[in-house]
Amino acid sequence: MRIIFIKIFVSFYMRILRKIPVFIWFFAVLNYSVSQTVNTISPDGNVRILLRLTQQGEPEYSIIFKNTPFLQWSKLGLKLRNNNYTDNFKFITYETNTIDEVYRVYSGKSAFSRNYYSETKITLKSELTGTGYFDIYFRAYNDGAAFRYGIPKSDADMNIEVVSEDTEFRFAGDFNCWAMKKEKFKHSYEGEFREYLISSLFNNPNDPAAGFPFITLPVTFKVNNNFYAFFSEAAITNYPGAHLVKQNGSVLKTALAPDPSQTGIAFSSSVPLLSPWRFFIFGKTPGALIESNLAMNLNEPNKITGIENWLKPGKTTWSWWAEDRGFDPSFGYSILSTNTVKHYIDFAAANNIQYVTLDGGWYGWFDAMNDFSFRDLTKTLPELNLPEVVSYAENRGVGIILWVVWSDLEKQMDKALDHFERLGIKGIKMDFMDRDDKYMTDFYRKTAGECAKRKLFVMFHGSYKPDGLSRTYPNILTYESVMGNEYSKWDPRFPDPKHNVTIPFTRMPAGPMDYTPGSFTNVASDKFQAVYKHPMTKGTRAQQLAMAVVYESGILTLCESPEIYKKYNEFDFLKNVPATWDSTIVLDGEIGKFVIIARKSGNNWFVGGMTNQDSREINLKLKFLPTGFFKAVIYSDFPSVQTDPQKVQITNFRVKSGNSITIKMAPGGGFAAEFIPE
Repeated sequence: MRIIFIKIFVSFYMRILRKIPVFIWFFAVLNYSVSQTVNTISPDGNVRILLRLTQQGEPEYSIIFKNTPFLQWSKLGLKLRNNNYTDNFKFITYETNTIDEVYRVYSGKSAFSRNYYSETKITLKSELTGTGYFDIYFRAYNDGAAFRYGIPKSDADMNIEVVSEDTEFRFAGDFNCWAMKKEKFKHSYEGEFREYLISSLFNNPNDPAAGFPFITLPVTFKVNNNFYAFFSEAAITNYPGAHLVKQNGSVLKTALAPDPSQTGIAFSSSVPLLSPWRFFIFGKTPGALIESNLAMNLNEPNKITGIENWLKPGKTTWSWWAEDRGFDPSFGYSILSTNTVKHYIDFAAANNIQYVTLDGGWYGWFDAMNDFSFRDLTKTLPELNLPEVVSYAENRGVGIILWVVWSDLEKQMDKALDHFERLGIKGIKMDFMDRDDKYMTDFYRKTAGECAKRKLFVMFHGSYKPDGLSRTYPNILTYESVMGNEYSKWDPRFPDPKHNVTIPFTRMPAGPMDYTPGSFTNVASDKFQAVYKHPMTKGTRAQQLAMAVVYESGILTLCESPEIYKKYNEFDFLKNVPATWDSTIVLDGEIGKFVIIARKSGNNWFVGGMTNQDSREINLKLKFLPTGFFKAVIYSDFPSVQTDPQKVQITNFRVKSGNSITIKMAPGGGFAAEFIPE
């Protein structure tokens, strides 16, 4: 190898956290034999990503964490309709840099995120392709690894048609994993994360999804008792989303969501082209996966100027789930009438709830799952005076969120969003996308950008998993892509307490999830019935309170009826809890068994704990608290909660850092706690 030049750039950045981003670049011309490798090492030396070329010129990579192999040599490459980027490559150049920067997070698990990594860009050339140049980028973080492809722009304009990827994941062992499988590409990423060995992903006779060919991202792995990994993708830009399909042994391969308007290809694009980052979060404990901001770190910086002046994460009421439960018949309840919506606004204003969501039906009743004919988003139901409602809410310090079907928004985006802006709408809840081909991933970005121009935030429902895009467009406050409380209306099995303590480790590290917690209609699992109108939920009320802390979402959607909330003192916790956090610490947890998370907002700390179908006694150690005394308010399962899951015990303590509190969680139970400095 001949070193041509070395440049070191140091620039001052983000004085607020006294961090100096350092950009160190190395550029080299390579004369490698096939036995040599390019090695990318994380700043702390614990993560290593290696690249080599086989005798046939095929690029292969492997990943090691703390000297434990995670991925063995696995193939890389893209197949195009007219040429392939898979073999006959030679090394041309590589560039290495180390970046250390801090950026503000406007909604999430922390107020700031440190983006600290080593990156290598490797340029290969194949004489069997047109222009022949193919870039592979590797990033090694202290808590993970990532890679992506790049096809650089040639001298002439170039369009490509990508048939498939040859990206392999050849795991170094038959690890335990938690995965969700689907029978087709078109779906909403809502389902069960089941535990498998990699080798049993498609041959477990007890698996109801045994015949489903596609594994969704994310997937969580347990390599050993001190090594957990989370696998997903970030920065899906000008590209479709990816699923995984099984190869031989412990090998998985990428399958791209196909373009529904074309046959034989996944997508077409001009160049230059960058694939999404395929990334892994690594940690000694499963809780470390939750604490990571890696998905956001892999995205471009914030594109919205001045967003701190108008973006406000918060809580919202939601009439769709509980409907008229608890309302006196004399009220004359009509779910989306002017009078009913005003009642919700009054309730929100009195109880520290920032928004009221008007869900399906406000612009006309129809079956959005089956009827995709166009409805005008500038019209409303006869019984709803939307300008009056928005003005009424504004005068009480409450914002209105409007639910929309994506295909209706697609047909009149400028007209509808301009109309919402004039009215004073604060955000939209876009629904029923149910796909992640390139057209749809492009549409997400377009929607976020167009909403930002009108100072509107976005909630994505019926969505694919988060990919960290909220760093680039911080007005994206939450995604659904989770089987949440709404399923209790129609599914007799889910969600159940085991599911509830699995998804923090298997879905949430990808980004925020709108589970819609807060049910106060709680029953034991053996008493549960799926009821569409006036539904109930499995597990205890204390577990539903804990979800407000455990589940990250920039819009915290509270599903229960206001008339039910008003009756119970434990609603005070939901009044006090915020929707975004300054810092997050996972105190303890095991996937599918239990989870305990502490989060800080201002000077207050909140803790949520949840267990599966097993009772559990925990010793809550308060080492996370700063010095000084705190008032602790604990909402826990009542001793008789097994016969009455709705009963919550509220206790008060005076505590300080270093103290501990013993808390019992009933089967399907949990606890929520607030610590307020004296």
